Amino acid sequence: MKFTNRKGTLRLYDGTATTPYYFIIKFDDGNFTGPLGQAKTEEILILQRNRISADMHYIEGGDDVVMEPLPVTFSLPLEDTAITTDLLDWLEMGGTVSGQTVVTTKEDTKRDGTNYNPAFADTTKVAYNVEFILDGATDICWHYNEIYFDLSKQNISESEDGVTLTLEGMWYGTVTRDTAFTSGADVTA
Repeated sequence: MKFTNRKGTLRLYDGTATTPYYFIIKFDDGNFTGPLGQAKTEEILILQRNRISADMHYIEGGDDVVMEPLPVTFSLPLEDTAITTDLLDWLEMGGTVSGQTVVTTKEDTKRDGTNYNPAFADTTKVAYNVEFILDGATDICWHYNEIYFDLSKQNISESEDGVTLTLEGMWYGTVTRDTAFTSGADVTA
């Protein structure tokens, strides 16, 4: 059996410490795009006097490539319900959804495996975790941590079939894979 886009589910999580709040997104378009892992440092070949020899070796490049954010994109149809208003509140820099203040997930993971990722210099920016699951005989769930959605890069498009919101986030944290969503408290209207 193959996975189909009609069987996908997506959640946005905040960074509340004990029980994170999450928002369920109805994901009909099946167009989630995200990397399977973060970049590694560059391997720079060192030759002796520009010649191949037994002394040639590699050295590691700078760590900046490891910390560079990568894009995560998906789109969803908007409904004429409170869900749309709540989703927009969630995305608008940590609004309040269903009476709960959305908390950033920035600084929650260690992309290099040792050091917590740094906070944004602009403290008004809020990052979220995005979890995407493929439902099948064996579920696959990816946990993308610390994604920032810059409102100037999000798009609303209108057509005869409805209104679609396309989201493009920049992923700063880690990614893990297992078979289930993180537990938490649902704030979806």
